[in-house]
Amino acid sequence: MVLAPTDSAVMDSGQDSSVPPPADGGRCTRQEDCNDNIACTEETCIVGGVCERTANDRMCPMGQRCFFGRGCASGSSCMRNEDCDDRVACTRDVCGAGGVCQNIRDDSRCSAGDRCSFTLDCVAPGRCGTDPDCDDGRFCNGPERCTGGMCAPGTAPNCADMDMCTADVCNEMTRMCDHITRNPCGGSVTPGTYTLMPAPSYTCGAGSLNVSQVMLESTASGVVVRGFPVELRGAPASDGMFTVRGESSIGGCQWVFAMSGTFLMANEFRGTWTVMFNFCDASRMCFSQFREVTGTRM
Repeated sequence: MVLAPTDSAVMDSGQDSSVPPPADGGRCTRQEDCNDNIACTEETCIVGGVCERTANDRMCPMGQRCFFGRGCASGSSCMRNEDCDDRVACTRDVCGAGGVCQNIRDDSRCSAGDRCSFTLDCVAPGRCGTDPDCDDGRFCNGPERCTGGMCAPGTAPNCADMDMCTADVCNEMTRMCDHITRNPCGGSVTPGTYTLMPAPSYTCGAGSLNVSQVMLESTASGVVVRGFPVELRGAPASDGMFTVRGESSIGGCQWVFAMSGTFLMANEFRGTWTVMFNFCDASRMCFSQFREVTGTRM
């Protein structure tokens, strides 16, 4: 036996039977032409004489949602495909797993050359109503935008990590940026005067160290860093990396200074500085120090 719909079922749909259905299949010349008889949907007659409808859950009682073609109802997002009707002829409306509606654009439902729009039905290529109409499904060319009814290209994600020792690429499969280690990294040491941050600073009973700037020289014979109490020298730079070292007698102790760095860009390196001690009386409380440092060319 088939039961007739009850009054309560009609009330749950949120429909107002006293209002006539929208005319001309969703075309309009005024706001009233777009009334879909669903109390919780908002209808607008937009440029081009096309009805645009939006489901507004805030217009429903607590615990209910607004559905196209159904109105306010309790429970999951959908129970059948009809609950997901978005009033756009060219989309496939599917009640998916977990009762979640999916509205999928299907260009094959449009005339040859036209595209399916989530809000405007079939439109000429490049036309749009909202940003999702322009989405080409690709991550690495950035999210496309709808501007003034026309699709605008997106801005590709910036994958640069400012590290010359990595190759930065956009991965379409994972929809993320990949940073692939390059060995050798192929950087180069740039001679010049560099400000060190934080500035190397150290104090013990044998003396003190304060260095805010260094001058770096790089030739085929090796790398020289001036600015410490003694010149620091090392082997020729390789792949943007250098290591220098020097010793000096200060306050009755043998100070051993070292610095290393990697050029991540033409005018900046990142590395470390170290101070160690030989032949130093323990009473002077001089201990090895190790710190990270960034050098920026002036």
